[in-house]
Amino acid sequence: MDNFNIYNDPIISRKRKGSKGDPFKQVSETLQVNKNYTLLSEVPNRKQRVEAYRNNQPLIEVESHELDSDTFRVDYTNGIVYFHESLSGEYLTLKYLGEGVLLFPDSRIFLTDSNEITAKEKFRDIDREILNQKVRIEEQLKSVPQPSEIVDGRIDRNGKVFPVLKERIDNEQKKIEDAQKDYSGKIHSSLKARLDEGQKEIIDARRTTDGTQLFNNLDDRLKYDNNAVLNEMKSALNVEVTKLNKKIERVVNVLDFGAVGDGITDCSEAFKLAMSNGKVKVNIPAGTYIVKGLKVPSYTILSGDGIGITTIKLHNSTPGYEWVITNKDYTNGNSHIQIRDLTADWNLARPDTNTTGNQHGSCVTFANVKYGWIQNVEAINAGLHGFDVSSPVYKYDETYAEGASKYVWVDNCIASNFGDDGFTTHHSEFIFISNCMAYNARGSNTEEGAGNSNGFEVDDGSKHVWLYNNYSTNNIRGFEVKAHQTAPAAQNVHIIGCSSYRDVRSFDFRHIGHHLESDPDSTTAFNINVVDCTAMEPRFNILYSGLTPRALVISAYKNVAISNFTAIGDPSYDYQNNPVIALQYKCRNIGFHNFNIKGFKKASTDIRLIGGDQKTDNVNISNVQIYHSAPEGIGIGGSITNVNLNNISMINDGTGVIGFSTVNSQDSIIGAYAEGYTNASKIAGTTYKSMIPNNIKNGTRIGASSGQTLKDTSVLIASTVDSVAGSDKTVVMASSNSSALGENSMVLASSGGSKTVGYRDVVIGSNNSRTELADKSSKIVMASNNVINDNSYTVRGGYGDGDVPNKRNTKWELDSLNGNIKSTGSITGSSNFSDYAEYFESFDGSKIQSGYIVTLEGEKIRIANDGDEMLGVVSETAGVLLGENSFVWQGRYLKNDFGGLIYEERVVKERDDDTGEEIEVIRLLPKENPNYTPDSEYVSRKSRDEWHTIGLIGQVYIRCDNTVTVGDTIKPKNGIATKADDRGQGWKVMKVTKPYSQTVGYGVALCFIR
Repeated sequence: MDNFNIYNDPIISRKRKGSKGDPFKQVSETLQVNKNYTLLSEVPNRKQRVEAYRNNQPLIEVESHELDSDTFRVDYTNGIVYFHESLSGEYLTLKYLGEGVLLFPDSRIFLTDSNEITAKEKFRDIDREILNQKVRIEEQLKSVPQPSEIVDGRIDRNGKVFPVLKERIDNEQKKIEDAQKDYSGKIHSSLKARLDEGQKEIIDARRTTDGTQLFNNLDDRLKYDNNAVLNEMKSALNVEVTKLNKKIERVVNVLDFGAVGDGITDCSEAFKLAMSNGKVKVNIPAGTYIVKGLKVPSYTILSGDGIGITTIKLHNSTPGYEWVITNKDYTNGNSHIQIRDLTADWNLARPDTNTTGNQHGSCVTFANVKYGWIQNVEAINAGLHGFDVSSPVYKYDETYAEGASKYVWVDNCIASNFGDDGFTTHHSEFIFISNCMAYNARGSNTEEGAGNSNGFEVDDGSKHVWLYNNYSTNNIRGFEVKAHQTAPAAQNVHIIGCSSYRDVRSFDFRHIGHHLESDPDSTTAFNINVVDCTAMEPRFNILYSGLTPRALVISAYKNVAISNFTAIGDPSYDYQNNPVIALQYKCRNIGFHNFNIKGFKKASTDIRLIGGDQKTDNVNISNVQIYHSAPEGIGIGGSITNVNLNNISMINDGTGVIGFSTVNSQDSIIGAYAEGYTNASKIAGTTYKSMIPNNIKNGTRIGASSGQTLKDTSVLIASTVDSVAGSDKTVVMASSNSSALGENSMVLASSGGSKTVGYRDVVIGSNNSRTELADKSSKIVMASNNVINDNSYTVRGGYGDGDVPNKRNTKWELDSLNGNIKSTGSITGSSNFSDYAEYFESFDGSKIQSGYIVTLEGEKIRIANDGDEMLGVVSETAGVLLGENSFVWQGRYLKNDFGGLIYEERVVKERDDDTGEEIEVIRLLPKENPNYTPDSEYVSRKSRDEWHTIGLIGQVYIRCDNTVTVGDTIKPKNGIATKADDRGQGWKVMKVTKPYSQTVGYGVALCFIR
């Protein structure tokens, strides 16, 4: 067998004892992960676990060998920390309590790839070379004075000291490299390059696509883009108009085919002959032309002489399901059709006006049309819709209908007296409706009193629709974006520069059947953009008697952005206590920006967010001006938790009730103002007379140079050096290198690793002090250094030197659970010549004046006479006073035979901070006397004449007669001190502070009693 004696060199232990004289060392070091581990400089203490931080973000210690990028494992025996392999090469900060090191001799190191048994010889030459280099460098350093800048260079701006300057430079370089990486993972050549590119992105976001114009803000750019899209599509459609004109092979006059514009003659055949198979422009001179419905083929232009001049009217025998004008081929579709400069009259006077349902019975309908134009056309007396851009059949089965119309532009058109909607779209896309007006809906398409006749409606299955510069009045809904329950909702709808006047609901967005809590959420109701729109004087309408007036309503839709919106009410109109603007029925991700509201004096609320089981949520409201309007400015209902309000101004005329109200305190509020209301705000049941308090939610850092907030309800204020507010309802303020990790805990004005770990724990004005035991609550450390508090319902203070906090450094403790006060130092009285005193009750229940000597009569007191044993003196200078029973009857708790309290386990109720509900916990508490009546009023002994403060030990002022002089011993005579012939009880006169007066009957002497 080989000789292993060469391995017998000892392993040297340099371990600390962890005692006061040899404490463990607090270590904080930045180490690089090599493959999947790093080696600590010292062996860590197991009780105070190792803490690891990546980019100031704490990692989680686990026991498992299965690690991810957020966890680590510690070998406490050898001081090795293991990480996920994805962290290899990264620099991490490790904090721990160092116990020292184990030093292994080189003789115990063997090589796996060499025939040599030990590494000693292998490294001897390397050691020699290193030594030579070290000597050479030291000689050079000695010859050049080291400036303080080199020493200071190892200390960063947060006070962290690096072992060598290179390590600090490497650390700073890594921060720079991390800063060079953007959100997408792209690494820029420098931080300046990344910032420049970010600035360029911001500027580019404000620049038009063609680069010709730069706007001051993104809002103006978006407004421009909406117009630009419209203009671009118009340009594209104009190109298609050119194609249409090139396809036109004939230009004809309908009169040449036998049409007569006398309002009597049936001209159906003449129009059919004139249009033939298309590629024709049909001119229609002034007159009224009676037809049984026109079916327009592709590449056809119908051109009249103007609205009200050329009229196409349905024949009296036309069935109710017919249209005045529609395209010819619903099956295969048509393209390039233009209708212009005429009036389409559906003729309500004819016998059959039953529209038969679906999309039948409108004035002008495009179904399965690609590239269509309807310009300068009036639609009157429609059975169904004035204008309908649609598919051949309305579908209600959650799928999109075949034969969608595309690229249709309706411009400068008018609809009136329509049975359902003035302008509508169904299952079509890229539709543009501009400069149009809809007024005086008839509402005859539904049962009486429920006529949902709208001015402009973007309905089932529609996508990519622009409504631009349109006007609606005296309709049920002015502008509606919606879908029926089983149909896909309209998406990507843009409403720009549109106005509603005296419609019931000016702007209404909804997906029917997806409103209630029991309904499924809509999977298609997304993306509505409203810009520069106005709602004027919405009001009731007998066509739909059950519908209440609103300026704006959103239900079920998500991703709705509304900016530059104006709502103008009639102050004298009775809105019957309904809200002006309502967000309701599970709508989400709503943005309101730049709103002006005025004049809704008899409404309930100007902006109402409706809560409950089908609540709205995730709402952003900013830059809102409300003036002389509803009694309530903005109201937020229950269960709504994600609302951001910024820059809100609400001014009423003195008749307002409340500016802003919310059921809970979950809203983020910044810069909201209200005047002219009885109360400015009511938040979570608390009323504020003249203010709307700012409320910043989610984890927040304010004035902190470093550190993290890890929960929504954690706050870090004016703190440095990697401080952490790490749990729910935690605050770290004016501190450095401190952590609040227990729920409902706080660290204030502290430093040096101070932290809280338990529920309702606090560290104040302390260094390297902490609370321990997370399962115990209500622990406080104040004005301390290196102190630990691990005792519930106590306040501790103290001081200890060294780097390791310990509960043995405690100097005083206040115990709230049992009222005990502990101190290792003295308790100093604040009064001059203070004495020790206790409360005693007078024998006859009468008041005894100060300065009288008293004696015991059983357990009570009376004035002392000659021969009585002197108990004490009625005192006003007690420094320590016992027995007052300041707060409660002295017999409230049962006592044992020796006067000690009897304890018992009791179930007590406490309130859970998260749920607000009462919970039951078991506490060890004094056992209550069954005779105790908590409802009875208690007066402390201090306030009752029969109870007296009796000085028992110390310096006391005593009434005396004319026999007493300095140095005398005294005895009682009717409670007044007189000279004693012998030493007696040894009460000695120190000073006569007031000579005897025959007038008052006594003098005053300062005596020491014992």
